[in-house]
Amino acid sequence: MRKVLLATTALVGVAFSGAAYAAMPPASPISLNVGGYVDFVAGQDHESDTAAGSKQESHDFETEFKLSFDALGKASNGIEYGANVSLWNGPEVTNESVKTGNYQPFAGSGNQITVDSAYVWLSGAFGKALFGDEHGASDLFVYAPTVGEGQIDGRYMDFVDPTKLARFQPSGIDNTEHSTKITYYTPKVGNDMHRVQLGVSYTPNMYDYGQNVTKYDTASYPQTLGNVNAQSYSPYQDVVKGAVEYWGNFHPVNVVASAQVITGSPSHAEANETAIMLNSPFGFSGAGTAKEFTAWGLGTQAMWNGFTFGGSYMDLGSYDEVPGQNHNQTVWSLGAKYEFDKVSVAANWLTGEGYDNELLNQGSNLATTSPAGVNGANFVSSFNAYGVGAAYTWFPGLTSNIDGVLFQQSLKEEPGIPHNENDGYVFLVSQRLTF
Repeated sequence: MRKVLLATTALVGVAFSGAAYAAMPPASPISLNVGGYVDFVAGQDHESDTAAGSKQESHDFETEFKLSFDALGKASNGIEYGANVSLWNGPEVTNESVKTGNYQPFAGSGNQITVDSAYVWLSGAFGKALFGDEHGASDLFVYAPTVGEGQIDGRYMDFVDPTKLARFQPSGIDNTEHSTKITYYTPKVGNDMHRVQLGVSYTPNMYDYGQNVTKYDTASYPQTLGNVNAQSYSPYQDVVKGAVEYWGNFHPVNVVASAQVITGSPSHAEANETAIMLNSPFGFSGAGTAKEFTAWGLGTQAMWNGFTFGGSYMDLGSYDEVPGQNHNQTVWSLGAKYEFDKVSVAANWLTGEGYDNELLNQGSNLATTSPAGVNGANFVSSFNAYGVGAAYTWFPGLTSNIDGVLFQQSLKEEPGIPHNENDGYVFLVSQRLTF
């Protein structure tokens, strides 16, 4: 009898569990992954400004963090699809600073959280297409290797004055830019020994993010700084990025080579109404719109037995220039990295020349309406940054980092323009958790 009761109970249990399972909705075809990092940094900087005749030192702590949500689905035909949303408090150029008149290019967001990326994507045999706010095809471009806080491509810029020290980057043009765009990557064509991938991006308005829509109806959308209802403008529209990356295995050496081209047309807005990139704190009176530009570059890295050697060259063309500014703009990077066990070390160098129209007009309110005045204003004739860094991985995801960057900057000497140099260093120590 006891065996009959047990058997009957088991059958009833199976029946009820089957009915309960049938009543449950099917599992969602979309999986969600959450990741990000928290990075605590202690920094010390020293700057010497010859035009102002001043020296300044500061030290502080800062915390940068990012939270990234990735949704992933896969169709029965093999096509993968998904979305990404990343929130962070890092430095960037923002439209909001233009609307409020509080223009602080690449200033950190403090404890304010902004959107770093937000896009939908599809991937299959046709390649990969992305729609939304992301970096675009320039992600294929490589340059001098770095570790930890990034040395010449990293956090040291958070601790310097952006109105006195120019912002030169190995990528040439802001590699944190994530304007709303469409990007397409081809499949990686080749085999296990050699592969090639191409990417192209189109951006209607550079530095135009999220739900903002750039309009040119000046009657309905006045461009008055300080007016919180003012329409945000970008200096460039119809920006196209194209890039190619080659990966090759020449045992025992692996090689990555890349090239990129970026082009953009001037927007309808006057430069002194376009505070996002081209308006210096004093402004270029009557300078007009930004100049059309085409920038291009080459970059490569070679890996062997724990060593990585690499470098890059960028010709910026007329990027970030206004009419009357005609000097050449170039950026070079060179560096090496070595990884062994839990330790990574790197040394790198960046040098360049070019305009940075966020600088304080070399210490004086220049009359920049004449071509000569505009041409010499804010032109950095020599910029050098030397970086060394190390990272130690304590446990998976937990690293301690040390960074040191020595920089030297000279602005072009011309009649009526005072000579200016800005030399100094930044030293960083950080604790980072990536999850």
